[in-house]
Amino acid sequence: MFLTSTGSLASRRAVVRGRALPAAATSGSRPSACGSQASFPRRNLPTTATKAGRGTRRTRSGRLVCLAGSVQKMTTQELEVAISSRDKPMVIDFFATWCGPCVMLSKVLEQLAAELGDNVSFVKIDTDEEVELASYFQIQGLPTLMVLGKDKGSKVLRAEGLLPADQIKQMIQEVS
Repeated sequence: MFLTSTGSLASRRAVVRGRALPAAATSGSRPSACGSQASFPRRNLPTTATKAGRGTRRTRSGRLVCLAGSVQKMTTQELEVAISSRDKPMVIDFFATWCGPCVMLSKVLEQLAAELGDNVSFVKIDTDEEVELASYFQIQGLPTLMVLGKDKGSKVLRAEGLLPADQIKQMIQEVS
């Protein structure tokens, strides 16, 4: 996960959906606030810790990359690798399968991924499967989009709710 052994997300145990998380899941540093410089804590993961899934491939250097024209569902570990090795803007969609607006947004993102191809990476995170990651990024409304620039110190934009394709394109241009 995006957590390190130093710092703390909260001084006490975090409660997610009515249950306490283990202390190990709540310790670590936080990313900077949206709209400011992106600073994601890193830790060294063995290259075997993540597998390339459908819509992704590994380069010879072991980097995990998204294939053009697809929205890739990722786990916490896969997202950490993708963020740290990105070389183009990245759109992260936090969604749930039971969320109507999330389903509609996924169709918009698929169209944008096909349209923008190699220029932007599109990633989706199921908040029901990745509860600790959703808590870490303080996801409270669904769907939530985070748009990261191609550089590690670039601006991060965040929006909640169903957005039209034009507004998402504008966010991508703003971080580029």
